[in-house]
Amino acid sequence: MLESIVSYMSGIDWILIAKAVAVAVAGLTISWLLRLILFKVLVRALPVKLVRMITRIIYYVLVFLVLVSVLGTIGIDLTGLVVAGGVVGIILGFALQNTVANLFSGLFLQWEKPFKIGNGVKIGGIEGIVIDQSILSTRIRGYDGVIHRVPNYTIFQSEITNYHGSVARRVDFRIGIAYREDAEKAYNVIKAVLDQHPYVLADPPPDVFVVELASSSVDIMVRAWIPNVDGLPWKARMELLWLIKKAIDEAGIEIPFIQTDIWFRTPLKIEATSLCNKDENVDGSSSK
Repeated sequence: MLESIVSYMSGIDWILIAKAVAVAVAGLTISWLLRLILFKVLVRALPVKLVRMITRIIYYVLVFLVLVSVLGTIGIDLTGLVVAGGVVGIILGFALQNTVANLFSGLFLQWEKPFKIGNGVKIGGIEGIVIDQSILSTRIRGYDGVIHRVPNYTIFQSEITNYHGSVARRVDFRIGIAYREDAEKAYNVIKAVLDQHPYVLADPPPDVFVVELASSSVDIMVRAWIPNVDGLPWKARMELLWLIKKAIDEAGIEIPFIQTDIWFRTPLKIEATSLCNKDENVDGSSSK
């Protein structure tokens, strides 16, 4: 019994095993250090949850490569495993190409951060508030209450408008007054409403100016900057339109409707025949 054990032990290539152990220890140590370094680097730009998932995946891939290296060191032929892995990889690549595209698009979006949860955005034809963002898709609650799930690959290829990307937003609208009205009076009335409104910023100051001499009205452009928090730009726009309309009415300034005046180059001749004359002619002809 003892002789068989000694014989078995003497047949083992201890140098080869030592090399395999050294490769395993070195590989696992390097994998762990790379995972730690990547976590500290990526956590500065990406959410912690996402960084943990990325570093975990990378760590497992490195551990697999270390295992392959150890098996190759002790003399196990891995040619069949490599070929099979390549075939499986090709199949999975075709099957998961959309998922992979969404995955990498999600990583780029997390890195670039064109919007964050709670922002009002317009992506393609969808407008609403971002309520959730994952590595594969983003959920947007439309202003009508409908929830939209948008793949990150679609977002990455689309034009993104972030309504909350700045600290203040400008609201614009036109007010038309009749040509016979005093434009300076209208300016003072509108400017007074802007100066008294609590949401209108003093810096940059609001603008009121004649933007166009239209066919039926003198159009006045109104521009005001509003703090971009809690939907204030939308609320301020509604309130300003209502207050300016009331102020203009109280000042007796006319807001005209669309009208067209027709002028003829030469005077028109209109001949009118009295109905009484027609009746007399008819009676006279009948008497004859």
